[in-house]
Amino acid sequence: MHRLLRFRVLAPCGVALLVLSGCFGSTPPTQFYLVPSLSGGDTAPPASTGQRDLTLGVGPVTVPPYLDRSQIVTRTSRAKLVVADFDQWAGPLADTIARVLSENLSILIPTERVVLHPWSRTLDPDYQVTVEVLQFERGPGNQVVLAARWSLLDRDGKELVLRTSRLNQAASGADYEATATAMGQALEVLAQDIATTLRSLSQPAPRANEGTSKPARSASKGAGAR
Repeated sequence: MHRLLRFRVLAPCGVALLVLSGCFGSTPPTQFYLVPSLSGGDTAPPASTGQRDLTLGVGPVTVPPYLDRSQIVTRTSRAKLVVADFDQWAGPLADTIARVLSENLSILIPTERVVLHPWSRTLDPDYQVTVEVLQFERGPGNQVVLAARWSLLDRDGKELVLRTSRLNQAASGADYEATATAMGQALEVLAQDIATTLRSLSQPAPRANEGTSKPARSASKGAGAR
């Protein structure tokens, strides 16, 4: 009797364990993604010696709280967000954005002297780029939207430029790899805007007499002169 009762109690438990083990066994593995940057082979504009010697500091870069997570966030409407359970960033999104921008800017300016915030106190960058990301995710229609407020500061911390960029980049599909690739392309466009502005700031001012011609000398002296 006791053996029969024990069997009746243990049998459902065994079935439950089998069901649970089956559920855990079917859990998909977590996928990790990186936002790609420009490759070193991409064509860079010609740079003056002054630009190559320029030191650029990138950061801080901030993201809104809803994006400050390891899971990838997508938008299905203006009011609804979806957080992926098993598709995650390989690192903090703010750090990833700073890294991609720094790599892109080093190619686009170009300069090898790019440092990420926070940098050593012994460094004194000629310019600093700060970025406040307002929105950055794939939305309806596989459109990646990047809205960011960015500024350029001089070495004394004076704000030289303050702009807001809103960029749209079509992803090739609805999967997360296509999303990460499109986000990289959006950051490339943002880096191009920053680089263009930075190059204009770092150009040496023209000299006062540059571009003007001296008055022509008279080919002959006045009449009667010897």
